[in-house]
Amino acid sequence: MKSRKTVFMIAFLVNTFFVLVSTPYDFGLNFFGDSIAAWVIYYVIGFVLSYYVTYIFMWVLKILVNLSCEHFKEINNGGQ
Repeated sequence: MKSRKTVFMIAFLVNTFFVLVSTPYDFGLNFFGDSIAAWVIYYVIGFVLSYYVTYIFMWVLKILVNLSCEHFKEINNGGQ
């Protein structure tokens, strides 16, 4: 994950997959609203929020891995 574009794409694909998995197949409008517009608004807001959370998680994970790699490099190079 060298670039920000890669992180954006991975977060988008992960969230798209989970939205598709969580969509009910019988979609009888029994659970939330009585209209398609309510479901669309619900899914759009949910997708945007989950995209943001996934992006921030991957960004922090990248920072953590980079810092760990630098720490291990210092440990290995310091012993020589």
